[in-house]
Amino acid sequence: MKYAFSEEDLKHFVESGEMTQLIINNWEILYNNFSFQGRLVEMKAAKDAGSIYLDMKGFDEMHPIKNKIENKFTKYIMPTGELRLNSAGKNKRDGFHFMRIIDGINERIFEIPHDVYYERGKFYGNEFRWSASYNKTDKLQRGNTQLLLDYEITE
Repeated sequence: MKYAFSEEDLKHFVESGEMTQLIINNWEILYNNFSFQGRLVEMKAAKDAGSIYLDMKGFDEMHPIKNKIENKFTKYIMPTGELRLNSAGKNKRDGFHFMRIIDGINERIFEIPHDVYYERGKFYGNEFRWSASYNKTDKLQRGNTQLLLDYEITE
């Protein structure tokens, strides 16, 4: 095996279609990798919103109207009955204009303006948590849950 991992080598790998075939052949493995899944969701969310995907420090996309958007995706219910986002606390402050939260369990999307997110949100270190049932069957994280419900995208 020779070294073939330069930017040009990788670009050719993508353009030749070999990468696409590898992704298709290894879909189950890749999809179950949370990093890969999250990156894929970020890229598709940017495309669906008409944004440019950038993956910069503090934001993932540049939207023509909303400017910098940070995407966060979750598809895991904690044993406590909460959904959570990791790396979504003070570490992201001042890096974006909107926080887009994509709930892969309940298939819901929320877009919260930066200042509202930090004024109303309750954080656990750099985690943000809310009720997985949206308080229909519990009283978990009522403030964060209501914050999301106030900024749900329904179209």
